[in-house]
Amino acid sequence: MDISKADKLKQHFSTRVTNQARHVLDLWRCLQNDQWQSELVHDLLQANEKLLRFAQRFESDRYSKIAEDFDHILSGLEKEALPNSTQLNSLNDLMLQLSQGLLRRSDNCSSEEVIVVKKPIYMALNDTDNALQLAQQMEYFGLRAELFNTLDELDQAMNKRHPLAIIIDIDFQAKDKGLDIVRHHQGGEKEILSDNKNHANIPVIFYSSVHATLRQKLLCLRLGGISCLESLAPQAIISQLENLVNLVPQQPFRILIVDDSKSQALYTEKALNAAGMITKKVTEPLDVLDTVESFQPEMILMDMYMPECNGVELAKVIRQEDNYINIPIIYLSGEEDKERQLAAMAEGGEDFLIKPIDPRHLLSTVRTRGKRARELSQLIARDSLTGLYNHTHILKALDDQIKVAQRNDNQLCFVMIDIDHFKLVNDNHGHPVGDEVIKNLALFLSQRLRKTDFIGRYGGEEFAIVLPNVGANDAAHIMNEIRNNFSHILHGGQAAINSTFSCGIALHQGQSISELIDQADQAMYLAKRDGRNCVKVHPSSD
Repeated sequence: MDISKADKLKQHFSTRVTNQARHVLDLWRCLQNDQWQSELVHDLLQANEKLLRFAQRFESDRYSKIAEDFDHILSGLEKEALPNSTQLNSLNDLMLQLSQGLLRRSDNCSSEEVIVVKKPIYMALNDTDNALQLAQQMEYFGLRAELFNTLDELDQAMNKRHPLAIIIDIDFQAKDKGLDIVRHHQGGEKEILSDNKNHANIPVIFYSSVHATLRQKLLCLRLGGISCLESLAPQAIISQLENLVNLVPQQPFRILIVDDSKSQALYTEKALNAAGMITKKVTEPLDVLDTVESFQPEMILMDMYMPECNGVELAKVIRQEDNYINIPIIYLSGEEDKERQLAAMAEGGEDFLIKPIDPRHLLSTVRTRGKRARELSQLIARDSLTGLYNHTHILKALDDQIKVAQRNDNQLCFVMIDIDHFKLVNDNHGHPVGDEVIKNLALFLSQRLRKTDFIGRYGGEEFAIVLPNVGANDAAHIMNEIRNNFSHILHGGQAAINSTFSCGIALHQGQSISELIDQADQAMYLAKRDGRNCVKVHPSSD
């Protein structure tokens, strides 16, 4: 069917909106990773104004509203002024909304979806059969690969356009030639701790058919390598590539500042706000527990010596609460006695910063400790095989989202998934292939669903999904699309098997959590009974 001129024009502006939105998100991420800089803010404002023009011309009300609200907040700041925590929270929420529209379905699950245009991934591998198979699998995950047979072809393509990433054989066409061409286009090798920024930053996945030496792995790292693989397993590669196209902004760190000195607390707050972190000040130590409960900080910066109690006593009280036992506590003090510093850290503190504190030292410490705390929290809440929520935390997410849905009078669906004939996969092809099927489905669900959705491994080959603001019909449409696309994916390398799943959906209508789960489970077994590889909605949800 021929596409009308009107449709072509619509598609053209859709692409322009998408590309510009991605540019805005890239600038926002740069701003998050550094201190608040007026030049970068100016660039961000200009990019956002362009996005607004494109969105208005394309008649995209959603993106127009995001761009307008973003401009209102940024433009409202006085020149050279830093945003406060409330403004940072609002700006980050708007960027989160923008990223959700680009990466996943719109929040209202309308049939209209924004066209996502991604840079290609350049692939140069000696094993052409494996390369073709990998490229095909990448397509199912929304990634576009361009294959090259010679160094000249790759070199010409690199001179014209930089890709999203490169997948290359270390010994492409000849020994170390893959390393040589990457070195050329990356501007040489670089030391990881070097300040030299005169190099390209194209992510590279290196491949070696033989075991790579430590020296080779170090060289790959210095050439921009994000990994050096000895297998071309699609799941592992696609998982790494997915991180590169994930434009969801990192949530700002939430930092609680406890200091009886208002001036010192304000100084610390401004330094953290300048780095895009959300803060809350407490100048009355006895108010800490109430504030921790309401603010839910990821880290506490605490003065050592305060009226009514000292920081060590306060830290010990906080650590008595099970919910707060993993929150990093960093002491801020003029105390220079090493023995007292060590004694303080032994009672629940993670670090000790001596006043006056260099802002760069403060930010580096907070970012490092904050990142590790997040990683630890993820490990506790996540399934080790898939990286999805584990059984406990997906049920907690369901409980939390039901409360939100009831409070806001919104719809919510709960979804149960079971991989078809999974025992036969394990019996006939081995448990490693079975694990690959599970991991591929986990990745596929994470990629195709919204970042506002909650996905968990319920147990074994079963998955559970919480879909906020989604009705039963929309949920069925979404899951059917995922089910159909997943059935085309090949698993198991040389085994090259397909896998399918059965799915049950239940709409929350005031029933208890256990009833909702039971209804989704019943719908899933109805799908099993009716031939598998299908989606069923519980009758009460119609």
